[in-house]
Amino acid sequence: MDTSKYWAKSDKVTTLVIHNAALREALDKLYELGYIEKEMYELLKIACEYHDLGKINEIFQARMKNKKLHFDLEKEIPHNVLSLFFVDSERVNKINPEDKKNYVRMLFAILYHHYNSDLMRMVSSSKRQLENIFPQDAFPDIQDEIYSLPIGIEEEISEVIGLKDEKAVKMKGLLHKCDYAASGHYPIEFRNDFLLSGLEYLLMQWNNPADQEKQEIQSAEEFALSEQDKNENERATVDWNSLQYFCKEKQNQNIIVVAQTGMGKTEAGLLWIGNHKGFFVLPIRTAINAIYNRLRKDMLVNSDKIDEQVGILHSEQLEYYTKNIEGSDEDIYEYVKRGKQFSLPLNISTLDQLFDFIFQYPGYELKLATLSYSRIVIDEIQMYNAELLAYLIFGLEKIVKMGGKVAILTATLPPFVKELLEQHLNIPKENQEVFIDDKKARHHIKVCDKKINAEDIVKLYLKNKEACKSNPHKGNKILVVCNKIKTAQKIFDDVNELIKAKYDKEEIHIFHSRFIKEDREKLEKEIIEFGQTGNKSENVVEKGGIWITTSVVEASLDIDFDYLVTELQDLCSLLQRMGRCNRKGLKSVFESNCYIYLQIDSADLIGKTKRTGRRGKEKVYGFIDATLYELSKKAISEHEGILTESQKQEML
Repeated sequence: MDTSKYWAKSDKVTTLVIHNAALREALDKLYELGYIEKEMYELLKIACEYHDLGKINEIFQARMKNKKLHFDLEKEIPHNVLSLFFVDSERVNKINPEDKKNYVRMLFAILYHHYNSDLMRMVSSSKRQLENIFPQDAFPDIQDEIYSLPIGIEEEISEVIGLKDEKAVKMKGLLHKCDYAASGHYPIEFRNDFLLSGLEYLLMQWNNPADQEKQEIQSAEEFALSEQDKNENERATVDWNSLQYFCKEKQNQNIIVVAQTGMGKTEAGLLWIGNHKGFFVLPIRTAINAIYNRLRKDMLVNSDKIDEQVGILHSEQLEYYTKNIEGSDEDIYEYVKRGKQFSLPLNISTLDQLFDFIFQYPGYELKLATLSYSRIVIDEIQMYNAELLAYLIFGLEKIVKMGGKVAILTATLPPFVKELLEQHLNIPKENQEVFIDDKKARHHIKVCDKKINAEDIVKLYLKNKEACKSNPHKGNKILVVCNKIKTAQKIFDDVNELIKAKYDKEEIHIFHSRFIKEDREKLEKEIIEFGQTGNKSENVVEKGGIWITTSVVEASLDIDFDYLVTELQDLCSLLQRMGRCNRKGLKSVFESNCYIYLQIDSADLIGKTKRTGRRGKEKVYGFIDATLYELSKKAISEHEGILTESQKQEML
């Protein structure tokens, strides 16, 4: 059959032979990268060839030649329905004679590559009028290419749909992916050949901080080439720690890792992804932006291929690129499109951008099929509420069953969450590890059985300020974390009023999620800059100032303050907040550096406050689980003083 004379698109350029060739090119790329196995590749070659042959009908071809004509369901049978009659069952079954369902799976993938709720009825109707649809006088060259569908095929396709056959879902998802790439004229995937060399480049920077400041440094690609010519003695002396080495060695396995803050979980997660397709999932945009910037600055230095390597996926993606990436509007839009089509090899993403596939909307299979050959890192899983956690674990279970790999990396893992992960992901004990270092104490806590207040904060700040006069190496960076924005705003106003009574100019800042985008991005950069431990040589930098914040600073922000003043919410949240204080353990813990205020508003506890609405219905208010709060309060009250990393895990 000569498909070069039939149109696939109305652009007067794309014939069926051109369109199918583009699909085949996309499919070949997936196979070349090792993302699909041989059998699926052979099946998809046939699916790509047949998926649009239903466009060989008089009505469709007339529409392609005249843009004024529109699709009319009463007159025209969708091409995806008609394409089924071109599928040669014998050819499909030869690929794997032992699997008799491949033919039905292919019919399902082709039929539903365009969705309509009434497709099964259309299949039945088309079977009865096949001769009228493809009359011999109009299409003499295709008569030998048309096959009758078996009796009862509708029920067999419906069974595949009902059982959510994993192989069928993957076939349909990959057909979507190839079709969209071909129609959109974009690369289906970019190769990840940069991440491991980029991480080795990071090691070079850690080993040669002085050289980095004095001279123009190599790119990650140049470094990788130069390393090939060195023997073991000439290479970097600083190596990955035990956490990072564990993740690197377990690249091809699903893992659960609990590690104290400051141990390098980001690098560990990237080492686990390696030179594979990867998604790094974080709970908040602030953390995503911070990691993306670290990748750009520390691992992809001087690389002009950022738009083929790493992307972010969150609701403010376009605005972020516009402000932070140099290039024309067209270049930035192309960069955004590559991210949304999941073409980039490394993606830093929020949960909602990936795991909406669990709702099984039309076309969800593309996302799940992509994740089936990817490595997914879930960072700070404890940040999600019960509903989101349920979505996440359900989605991870689907991904693992489809062949994807999952790494859970967190500083705090509640036991019940660990049990759920073990149950649904079937991760063996040898792939679960806890990494803590009790040799270096980081936190000396003081429990305050009262509400957080500005007077105590100012008193601590001024005491440290006075001590700095006799000890220039003493730091005075204070991080205040409140449970509510309203509380943070009041503390900020009160601190300012008290400080200004004695000093005109002091570093007093507030940061929370209600700032407009422009201000929030500015504050985000400022707190990250202010909260750095030291310079390139890891010498502690002494600064003074107060940042009053909320839980927005809890996850994956690489900041390091000298003191933490915080309200209690629950133990997991508290340990995350403590991770922003003395993060690397380089500072003395002779005196208290974490002040925990136990008393909070009872109205903030779920179930403690009930109000009756206008219609007499009781409404439950609050956002903190009362039971978790009380248990956390009891646990932390028993551990005043220096708190080791082991004790933190025991409390959980």
